[in-house]
Amino acid sequence: MAALVAGNAEAHVSDIKALRRTYQAPGAFEMLGPKVSEATAENPTRFKVHLETPAPLDVVVTLPASYPSEESPIFRVEGIEGAIAEALEALLTEQASYMRGMSCVSTALLALDDVDLASLDLGAPGRCRSIFTVDVVNNSPHFKKALEAAAAGNPCAFFYRSIQCQNNAKFSFAVDPLRSVFVVCDAADKKAAVAFMKTVRTDGAMDMDMLGKPGKIQMSVVEEFELAPRATAVCDGFVGTEYRSDAERDGLMGGLLAAAAGLKER
Repeated sequence: MAALVAGNAEAHVSDIKALRRTYQAPGAFEMLGPKVSEATAENPTRFKVHLETPAPLDVVVTLPASYPSEESPIFRVEGIEGAIAEALEALLTEQASYMRGMSCVSTALLALDDVDLASLDLGAPGRCRSIFTVDVVNNSPHFKKALEAAAAGNPCAFFYRSIQCQNNAKFSFAVDPLRSVFVVCDAADKKAAVAFMKTVRTDGAMDMDMLGKPGKIQMSVVEEFELAPRATAVCDGFVGTEYRSDAERDGLMGGLLAAAAGLKER
């Protein structure tokens, strides 16, 4: 297991000493372990700070092995409602980002002193994201029209690869066919997400078959989950983006999956 480099270890010790001096009341500061001398990249130092402002809450701070030389500390707010906790975590992370390369935990925590919970930007709680894939779309103009109608005004994006079919008899009746299509739709709530997926699954005219007749699509669900309140919408409106390799697709999709954009269990 990789140990901390000397410069970072010294900064970790300095941070902890400063916090102990600031938060001296019983229960105000608690080491969760391990000690800096025993910390590794896989098992970093963690501690908890109790605050009374802007409300009674705890901030669990993790010091990555590469903090402060490369990374920022990681903050997790506990003891307060989830959407508020996420907003406060975002604020702490933003404050720390301004001090990259510097010891910054104490300064970041001070930013909470000026927070008014009533005016805090909580994002948009309750939104749900649906992601599914379609192997082949025969008639992309028809599919796009049907997909946009199913989205019913909710943000919806699809990522696709084109099929060159001029000399392919299999696609002689196809119109601008697509393959490996990934669709991402952000619904305002669970009910709207269910309605969207029901339409996609049951609509008998989402695509056209090889004889030019309306038909269903063969789709597979990738993920369905509640978005983090402050997660960015997949797009504004209805957008299609072509990709040319699996690596490019992974780059487009990575930040849209539940691991990155989903509501975290608290």
